[in-house]
Amino acid sequence: MADYFDQLNYTLGDEDTTLEYAILPRHARHVLGIAGCGGRLLPLLAANPLRMTCSDISAPQLAFTRLRLALLEQTDHESFMEFMGYRMESLRARRRSIFQQLILPPADRRWLFGLFQSRQWDAPIYMGAFEQTLKRLAKITGLFTGKAGRGIFQYGCLEEQTEYYRKRFPLKRWKAVIALLGNAAVLNSLLYKGSFPPNNLGISSRAAYLEIFHRLFSSQVVRESFFLQMLFFGELRYPQGFPLECDPAIFQRAREGLQQCELRVVQADILDCVDGETGIDFVSLSDVPSFMPETAGTHVLQHLAPALAENARVVMRGHLHVVQPDCAGFCDITHQYQAEIAREKTQLWRVQVYRRTAAMQVSR
Repeated sequence: MADYFDQLNYTLGDEDTTLEYAILPRHARHVLGIAGCGGRLLPLLAANPLRMTCSDISAPQLAFTRLRLALLEQTDHESFMEFMGYRMESLRARRRSIFQQLILPPADRRWLFGLFQSRQWDAPIYMGAFEQTLKRLAKITGLFTGKAGRGIFQYGCLEEQTEYYRKRFPLKRWKAVIALLGNAAVLNSLLYKGSFPPNNLGISSRAAYLEIFHRLFSSQVVRESFFLQMLFFGELRYPQGFPLECDPAIFQRAREGLQQCELRVVQADILDCVDGETGIDFVSLSDVPSFMPETAGTHVLQHLAPALAENARVVMRGHLHVVQPDCAGFCDITHQYQAEIAREKTQLWRVQVYRRTAAMQVSR
């Protein structure tokens, strides 16, 4: 487990944070969330929280989070897009120039400089272990499905896309790719270094992935998914699929929100961050409960409860492993966000949303 959390796992990420942004109350008093690579929390600043605590146990992920926040605070939207690699024409010299002008903690600057230097100042959004895994898988996808597989990206209309999916998409060859992608041993080897949470969905990993991708191909315009772009091309080619942080209006509001927010970026277990706290309005746990020992995962909401304000929201994600927490003192309100969950651009996640109830209320 330690090996997995000691590396830079994500730089683009595997979550569409549009979902958390839709659930987060505006002007929240205190938001607590897993930092990841920063991309999952940067857009939440656009909701103008008074306080935000970004937590992660991984030093590399926190350094990358602080980099994103520095770019938000110290540059403009276009410089951010160029530096991160969302602009395909971005020059490496331009990226290095932007980096040299950033004010960063000395330890972060040294580590990030070494990283970027070793990658010849290539696009940072592709530097994480997950993104590198998707680049390798994109080569396999291309080998198996070729132009016919990539052809599904030519459509901007869902009706035309689904027609292509039914009649011309190389489904049999695609299922061969799924056989690889759905192999937990492969994912363990490629990314998780033995720490992949065991599948507890009651269906095979292959069946779970077939369901995920059928849903994506038949209910969303695929060029709007950064995850599918990475899986087929190994890079982002269609701006329609860029993550929420790339939206100019969100970026500007997040920048304004950052100026008014008391922000903490801490290297700690997120559950330790609630000790002594009260009045937290929103908690974004990502899939962290999936990595916890079974007892700790089951108890996660109860651990958070004393620090939460009444009606606080807690959002959890699970991939092939979904935690069933003790919900005493909470209401499961996932059903209220079914439309937002259906629009999530990766569809990799079983999402659970809970609301803290008053002490006298019975959870249901």
